Amino acid sequence: MPLFVTARQARVYARRQGRRLATSEVGTLELVRVERWLEDPARRHVPPGAVLDAWHFFEDLARGLDAVQELPELPAQGAVHDSAYERLFGNECAAWTPDERRAVLALLRAGVALWNSCPVTLRPRSGGVSM
Repeated sequence: MPLFVTARQARVYARRQGRRLATSEVGTLELVRVERWLEDPARRHVPPGAVLDAWHFFEDLARGLDAVQELPELPAQGAVHDSAYERLFGNECAAWTPDERRAVLALLRAGVALWNSCPVTLRPRSGGVSM
């Protein structure tokens, strides 16, 4: 999994691979904030934007790594996840039911485990080194 610090690094890498980025928009994923919240969710406030971005990222990551069986999987999502997501999207995390809160925590913890199990290439070149 290539990892970039700047958008320029990502564009250069894509160009070297004979590709273009799908969008010129640049965003960051604040997994550190999510991990900090996961360490003590009872005492820390939910960072809604970071959690929402992480949720999307973990779903995309899981789909992208679908063929790799030895990596951890995200839990199956159902109605509880849907209602928790709606509240998260509306910035109403304080209204989560205990079941919704547990579902979100389980999903994000599984996502962090999935991310941590991925081989990462920092500032990859055409033949980068995995970390």
